[in-house]
Amino acid sequence: MSINDLDDYPWDKVTPYRERAEQHSGGICDLSIGSPTDPTPQIIRDALVEATDAHAYPTAAGSPEVRAAIRSWYARRRGVTGLTDNNVIPTIGSKELVALLPTLLGLGEGDVVVHPRAAYPTYEVGARVAGAAPVAAADPDEWPEGTKLVWINSPGNPDGRVRGVAELRRAVERAREIGAVIASDECYAELGWDAPWDTETIPSILDPRVA
Repeated sequence: MSINDLDDYPWDKVTPYRERAEQHSGGICDLSIGSPTDPTPQIIRDALVEATDAHAYPTAAGSPEVRAAIRSWYARRRGVTGLTDNNVIPTIGSKELVALLPTLLGLGEGDVVVHPRAAYPTYEVGARVAGAAPVAAADPDEWPEGTKLVWINSPGNPDGRVRGVAELRRAVERAREIGAVIASDECYAELGWDAPWDTETIPSILDPRVA
């Protein structure tokens, strides 16, 4: 399979509906892509200005400072301690890693990649690019034997669903039962607005209570 065999990306499919909605009185409330609208904080602007005179490509593994900051964040905000530099690698963006992971794991024809039912479309795209079969199944008991990779997403996109410690532990147990790699997409981990996650830390799959 090649990139040319993929179906249109979902955003392209909804273009005709968007055009029709824009003709409606009052226009459209577009929630399709979460482009930031708030002002960029000054501390970020200053950091970008200070970094503009760099004269070398960054290392693929990231600088020691970046990896230390990631490990510190996991300990401080996620309750995950004991990580080393060998456990941390920055990526260009989450979409690139999601799309490439099945290929990086050597998956192909006959392999199954499980992803949530309501899900970011790149989970399926990554599976198809590798030649694997994507299967939408949220419940660990529905994950079929022969699954090689399982994606979970908490808080979920687009439903916002948060998996608690017990749910995450069951997901890890099931992945071990079927011999699958489990990949937890936690890019919205700081966005817990509803109780109890507005005051409690959203659990990570790396939380000792889970893993």
